[in-house]
Amino acid sequence: MTQSSTASDHIGVRSSRIWALVHFNLTHWIFPARMVADHIGVSKNEVLFWLTPWRRTDEHLPLSHIAEVTHTRGLIWDQIIVESSGGLNPLIISGVPKGQARYFVDHVRERLNETPVTPQQPIRR
Repeated sequence: MTQSSTASDHIGVRSSRIWALVHFNLTHWIFPARMVADHIGVSKNEVLFWLTPWRRTDEHLPLSHIAEVTHTRGLIWDQIIVESSGGLNPLIISGVPKGQARYFVDHVRERLNETPVTPQQPIRR
């Protein structure tokens, strides 16, 4: 079984360093938060504190567990929220440039619409 990987299959965004500077967030200025989407799911990488860059959170959400992708538009930067079907611990990234955020959200929504939905079998009693 072979899998072909194309350049359009992998898309990523990161928070803006200018946004981090405006919000006085030194950690995100040095290590911007990143969110990546591919054919498997959505992943988020974020460094917790600038003095300890080895301490970071790496979260992953498979496409089958994504319930909704929310795009919150701001004046200059946007926020992306990827919610799971369980409702706990959504993946959130703030300070994303508007064009990148729009393209990322559209890409993930297209991926969700492509995934085949298996119909539920009625319960026989």
